Amino acid sequence: MTRIVAGEWKGHPLPRMKHGPVRPTTERGRTMLFDTLGDLRDLRVLDLFSGSGALGFEALSRGAARLVSVERDRRYTRQQQQWIRDHDADTRCRILGASFPGVLEHLEGPFDLILADPPYRYALKTDSLDRIEALLGSDGRFVHERNRHDEEPLSFARLELVKEKVVAETRFQIYKVCQK
Repeated sequence: MTRIVAGEWKGHPLPRMKHGPVRPTTERGRTMLFDTLGDLRDLRVLDLFSGSGALGFEALSRGAARLVSVERDRRYTRQQQQWIRDHDADTRCRILGASFPGVLEHLEGPFDLILADPPYRYALKTDSLDRIEALLGSDGRFVHERNRHDEEPLSFARLELVKEKVVAETRFQIYKVCQK
């Protein structure tokens, strides 16, 4: 059973994914990622390809002020909505049953942190990267989770790769808005 690693809901189980190919980010991966990101208090977070909600819910547990969670599969969004109700976080979280990249045109930023954990074979296209960039605030960060063998950084106009970590089969790339 996958659980929240730290914060307000430490030890609470995450929604169980009974259907489909969702691979929630491991506890070890989330620990490394969120320890690397540091203080999340009062941040606005966008979780794309949210699946079980593991990344977004971990951010909320660690003090994020708001979460927008995007997942196209209604079975997963229903489970996320139930989890949020069970944890009295309705006012801090909005769950959208929507497809990527179309949802990007309907989101209003700025976000302080955008998390993207697409299926490993899914390539983020340039127009999607441009929109993600536009949704970030001036000190925003973007985290791209991908297969450990995918080493090529993404190409952004105003984001730079500031940190990269590998945990088991997962590569985390952390980008930050350049202050030029």
